[in-house]
Order: sequence, then C-alpha cells, then structure tokens
Amino acid sequence: MTETTVYLVRHGQIDANVERRWFGSTDSNLNAKGQQQADRLTSLFQKQYPAITASYSSPLKRTMSTAKGLTGEFFGPAKAHPGLREYAIGELEGIHFDALHAEHRFFDKIAADADYAPSGGESVNQVRDRMLATLEELRLGHVGEEIAVISHGAAMAIALATLLTGSALPFNDYHMDNTGVSKLVLGKTPKLVFFNHVTHLDGL
Repeated sequence: MTETTVYLVRHGQIDANVERRWFGSTDSNLNAKGQQQADRLTSLFQKQYPAITASYSSPLKRTMSTAKGLTGEFFGPAKAHPGLREYAIGELEGIHFDALHAEHRFFDKIAADADYAPSGGESVNQVRDRMLATLEELRLGHVGEEIAVISHGAAMAIALATLLTGSALPFNDYHMDNTGVSKLVLGKTPKLVFFNHVTHLDGL
C-alpha cells in the first residue's frame, strides 16, 4: 500500500474572518464561535475517524487551538509544522478584502503573476512549494495510514488546486469554511474523496 489518507481541516473562526481581513502570518486566537466549532469538530473526529494515527498543525494559535481538542488524548497532540502555515502577505496583512482588491490590486497581481509577493510576504508559488513539500513529507512518513492536517484556507486551497488541476491559480474553488473537513488520498494520483464537509456545524 502506497497511499496515505489525509483529513485536511481548516481552523475555527477568528475575528478577522468575520471582519473579512487577511490574517496570514498574523497570529490570533479563536473567537467564541470558533471555539464552539472546534468542540463540534472534536466530537466528529472521535466518532467518525478513529483510525487516524497522527496529526499535524500550522504553528499559529488558531490552528493549534483547533487541533488541541481534535487530537488531545484521542490520538496524541498535534505536531506543529511550519510548512502548514497560512499564505503570508507581508505589508498587506490585516487589510480588508475589499481594500486588497480595489486599492492594492492584490488579487489582480497574483492572478497575473504567481511569483508576485508583497513586501515582507510570500508569492503563491512559494506557498504552493512549501505546502506540497510538507504534504509529500507527511505522505512518506505515514504510508498506509490516516492522518489529520490542520491548516488554513488559502494555503490548503493553493495546495489542492495544484494537486487536482496542475495549477495553483485560481484557487478560490478549493477554499474551505472554518472547521471544514476534506478527505484527500495521496498516492500515485491524488484523489479528493470529499470536500469541505461541515455537517458538524448544523444548528451552530
């Protein structure tokens, strides 16, 4: 068996998600709703995914907090992995999405050039390369196993778009909701079994 099953999980809600501000490398705790989402996620994994043997998380607080309940005593604490951190946009961090679009032309610039990086930030291609390298590292380390990966919306979307379409751009179609879960089987040909399951959030 040469395949590794990866459950990709986006972190719970933070205030910047509600305010529609880009927090890439900017650290932030979960808000109250985000913690509720993480609690629901914990119950989901304990009931439905008992075969998971390990978990890995971006080192940022919002992902580690989401992973803490998700993993904990269930299948061991999540290991922080810097390769899973969010797409950092340097001097543009914290800016509202509308301003990123209209004033800074950020989305136009990355669409035109995947090597474009704001001052102090990363390019789409740099995020692609580190995410794919990290997923390959984890695949090789857990062949025949099921693992959980707790990361971020843009970073995972870039990785999924590349794996499934051969191009990091556009990546919007692969952006998951807070605590959304996707099942990815990594082997000779990557297979997305399901995408952005959020039934654990019903009624929240």
